[in-house]
Amino acid sequence: MKKRIALGIAIISLVLTGCAKEIIYSSSPPLKTVSTDLFEATLEPLKAERYNYYNSFRFVFTSKTDKDLILDWSDTFYLQNKRKYGRFGWEGLTFEELRGLKEEPDLTVAGGKTKTAVIFPLRLLGWREEGVRMKNNTPEAGFTLGVITPGENGMSLAVRQNGELMRQDILVNITLD
Repeated sequence: MKKRIALGIAIISLVLTGCAKEIIYSSSPPLKTVSTDLFEATLEPLKAERYNYYNSFRFVFTSKTDKDLILDWSDTFYLQNKRKYGRFGWEGLTFEELRGLKEEPDLTVAGGKTKTAVIFPLRLLGWREEGVRMKNNTPEAGFTLGVITPGENGMSLAVRQNGELMRQDILVNITLD
């Protein structure tokens, strides 16, 4: 009798496991490009390595002028459902740099040049206790990139030229399938 109950539980567990639906994240559009007279900027959600959710963005910025443009990262914000939800970090950011980050550096893009970066929302970072102890050994030690939730996600980009601020929102819609 006990063997039949155990066998029944095992079979039911296998059936339920086999019927479990995998959650798949998708982005509409897969990447978003905005263009002005001065620049073109593209934002593409990136899936976490070996996972099905998004945790970062590929950001590509091209200056269309012959003069320098400045990306003002201190005035550029992560947008979640059209609301400001903190700032961005970038690939290669160390735990020590993150702890000491008070104002994000400006990035100058020369006329006609393109800059590409992998960026992630700082407010979505997760902390790893074992990573904090290893903080000096690897760039990513101490934190892990968090899940970008479904809804409208993107950035409010601040670009300066000759001291004048231009703002452009770039949004994609992340959904669960």
